[in-house]
Amino acid sequence: MPFDDYQRESSRRIDHQRDMVRRSTDESSRRRNRDDWRARRDGGGDELSLGTQIILAVVALAVFFLVVYPELPHH
Repeated sequence: MPFDDYQRESSRRIDHQRDMVRRSTDESSRRRNRDDWRARRDGGGDELSLGTQIILAVVALAVFFLVVYPELPHH
């Protein structure tokens, strides 16, 4: 009988560890989702994606060379 007790206790510990791991991963994914939601809600557009930054830089250069540069006095 002692082996059965040992096996039962061992499987109980394994189940407990699995439950703890599941809870911690559930909590971390909930926290991550909550942080992502807050960042989207609060950010609102403060951080532009790299593609958007590149497009804005190209447009700014085009405006500068088409509008501002011809108006500058040239030597």
